[in-house]
Amino acid sequence: MKNPRNAAPFGSRLLVLITILSIFAVSSAFSQTASRPYAVELVVSEGKKSVETDADIIFNETTVTVIPDKAKYASSKKEFAYTDIVHADQSYSKKPMLSGGGAVATALLVGVIFALPFLFIKKKKHWMTVQTAGDFAVIKLGDKNFRQIAAEFETHGVKVEDLKEQSK
Repeated sequence: MKNPRNAAPFGSRLLVLITILSIFAVSSAFSQTASRPYAVELVVSEGKKSVETDADIIFNETTVTVIPDKAKYASSKKEFAYTDIVHADQSYSKKPMLSGGGAVATALLVGVIFALPFLFIKKKKHWMTVQTAGDFAVIKLGDKNFRQIAAEFETHGVKVEDLKEQSK
């Protein structure tokens, strides 16, 4: 039986199929080993004060790295081997959604009666402390990524202790 003119021979179809499967296998293997950065805030010392600065937390094969976004805080980069981590604690605190100044401004703009409910709404701030024998990092997690970050630590063999709500 002859192949129609537009049909490719069986050997070239097999070659195309093998090529596609190889590309798929390599890309899925790479996606499993590629590290994904999560946006967090790292607490760094600035003189006598502590400052929260934007940072990325990256989970590698054997280490976790917290890299500040600003070059000013580049020396505050933290890198911990999973085997060296002694404690990893996750907690959250509740803070009023409006501060004193924000409450006054809102009350003046929209009226006291309409601003009153906002004075009682509290927003959660998620925190993680990672500690080794000689170093530590205090990290403010995002509202949408705190569960994924804790799961990443657990996946790499680090037990994360949930301290529940810490009152201010």
